[in-house]
Amino acid sequence: MCSDGKGCLYAADGVDGRVVRLRLPASWRAAGAGAGPSVVAGGAAAGPTDAGAEQVVVMTLPFELPGKFSGLAHAPGDGGSDGNALVLATETALYRLPLGEGGAVGDAAAPVLWVGHGDDEGTADGSGLEARFTDVWDIRVDAEGAVLVADVQEDETVVRRVAPDGTVTTLARVSGRYRTPFILPNGYLVLCSAERADPHCILALDLGLEPAPFLRATVATPAAGPPRRTLHADMGALLDAQPDGTADLTLVVAGRRFPVHRAVLIARSDYFKRRLAAETFADGAAAELSLPDTDPAAFALLLRFVYTGAADIPAALAPSVAELADRLLLPELCSDAQAAILSAVSVETVVGSLLWAERLGGSFLGLLSSLKAWYLEHHEEVLEAAPESVGRLASESLPLFVELQRGLTRSAKRQRVA
Repeated sequence: MCSDGKGCLYAADGVDGRVVRLRLPASWRAAGAGAGPSVVAGGAAAGPTDAGAEQVVVMTLPFELPGKFSGLAHAPGDGGSDGNALVLATETALYRLPLGEGGAVGDAAAPVLWVGHGDDEGTADGSGLEARFTDVWDIRVDAEGAVLVADVQEDETVVRRVAPDGTVTTLARVSGRYRTPFILPNGYLVLCSAERADPHCILALDLGLEPAPFLRATVATPAAGPPRRTLHADMGALLDAQPDGTADLTLVVAGRRFPVHRAVLIARSDYFKRRLAAETFADGAAAELSLPDTDPAAFALLLRFVYTGAADIPAALAPSVAELADRLLLPELCSDAQAAILSAVSVETVVGSLLWAERLGGSFLGLLSSLKAWYLEHHEEVLEAAPESVGRLASESLPLFVELQRGLTRSAKRQRVA
């Protein structure tokens, strides 16, 4: 089980590879909210239920983890493509599942192979899919968003660190088998013995680590009076109130009119900062501007991000939002949209997404690399479910097709050697 520090717990079933999200009522996160333990899911309440009628919302995430499940952690990050994700471990690989606002997961979301290999074990450090694990027994995330791995190699436990960019390095080697890594406030990493002969041993390693922020001791106090107002909520309410007479600019997108506030656009987007500069562009002082070749639905989501700093991006709109965000110089939104694309990729859509990301290049090269890795991992499934898409890949981008075929050949050679 792990927590996102924002009211959601994630619990994994190692038998069938399923992950369940439990969204807790806000009052449960206040100090002293309950007088004793209660069963929140999986059975009838077994203790006091002072939270009244508030209920835990339980959702089984729509995927099965490939391989035997061996670890689960939440990487809070900074909201970019390498942040706010579940990290799921099998014996030989780590997978990432990007999360949306409030822990949202798309209906077609699936973990994407991040580090290691699905069924090829080894001991190699390195970057991303080049690294190899022998037998992952558990994982933990530190304050920098790096994943600490307890990798058991015969009668030795190797502590390995996976940086947010996917680079794997070895931190320490200890004799014996250990599991359940945990970072103490003083920077020590503790591990619990998994040896039958000495099951009560706890090992502490001084590695100078820092625990994730939401694991530090805090004293929560119940809120008094009305809920605390937040900037993003107030800005969202301002956007929803339009037209209320406060807007000083109208943006026209495919015939749809969006009343907006010039100062907000200038503060939040370099594109609008330049375009609305009267001394630079003739239309800088205009009361109405047009954005040609723009999808109004995608622009509505982009505008919400500009005002509030967040947007719930449906998979169907994610490519349009990503392109528009890149064009209007909003890299954070572009990264969020790319994460939505990656989380929703399937055997039917992967080739189209590959060709799209290759055509755009630039800001989309990181997504292209992740899509290539996904395709190599699921090549047989793509051939079975959507063989015509492989032909499309060869006809529309022969260099990309050849690159992927070479990747499949290298993978096959490694498996034969192993």
